[in-house]
Amino acid sequence: MAGMAGFSREVAKRIFAEELKNSNYSFRDGEDQHQYAPSYLLTPTGAKCNRVFVVGTLTEKDDIGSDTEYWRGRVVDPTGSILIYAGQYQPEAAQILACMDAPSYVAVVGKPNLYRTDDGNIIISLRAESISRVDENTRNQWIIDTARRTLERLDTLKNASPIPVSGEFTTADNVPVSSSSSTPAQDADRALQHYHTDIGHFREMVLRALTSLRAELAKSDANSETIASKSAIAQGAKKAATAAPTSPVVPEEMPTSRKSKPKKSEPFNSWPQSEDEDEVETINIGKKS
Repeated sequence: MAGMAGFSREVAKRIFAEELKNSNYSFRDGEDQHQYAPSYLLTPTGAKCNRVFVVGTLTEKDDIGSDTEYWRGRVVDPTGSILIYAGQYQPEAAQILACMDAPSYVAVVGKPNLYRTDDGNIIISLRAESISRVDENTRNQWIIDTARRTLERLDTLKNASPIPVSGEFTTADNVPVSSSSSTPAQDADRALQHYHTDIGHFREMVLRALTSLRAELAKSDANSETIASKSAIAQGAKKAATAAPTSPVVPEEMPTSRKSKPKKSEPFNSWPQSEDEDEVETINIGKKS
């Protein structure tokens, strides 16, 4: 098929619900931008997402289809909620969602979808490619991993060079990023141009997520795993809280991934270190021991 040469699935990015709901810039990438060119969502912190990986609590689900089943669910993380959809073109995800009880912890990999209403508002949702039931520890680990990734993007954003505005281009669509292999720094420049991102606001979002998780763990038994978890959260919260305050900024990630075999759920005992590779498609699913 024309335009499909070299086609590969994009890696899934860990993004908090609040950041997703503040995202409104979608575009196709590639030199000719043909109909098969991959589409991306650019978030306020500079995450360039073809696919998104979220973990949270499935709080509700409904079959909103007429002739065929079309399932809608709401997944909640410490920063907010995001709607997910699965229908006849995502049969496995739809079947799993249909059989799942709410509330329950779920991991979702899906493609972001933007919809503009008649009054001009933009609603974002995820078209689920896969849905899995996970345990609480997996959800907790996702919060910490996502907090770290967000802070890394914010650090890149803080050091981004403002993009000069001229009569030739005034919107992010015209920022010269040539291909899907754009660097995090280029994505940060593009995000600043489009969103005028308030870095301090998203640092506070990360801090709220970690504080919420710490409060939940405080209610549980003080076993060794919980203590280790609190240590990891404390490191992340300290990083977010002690960062130099930043005023709203006004303007003057991806190799092909291969699916890994699911690993057993492991207790998280430290603030995750940087990985050699970017976001991976693996969902860490395991049963409680």
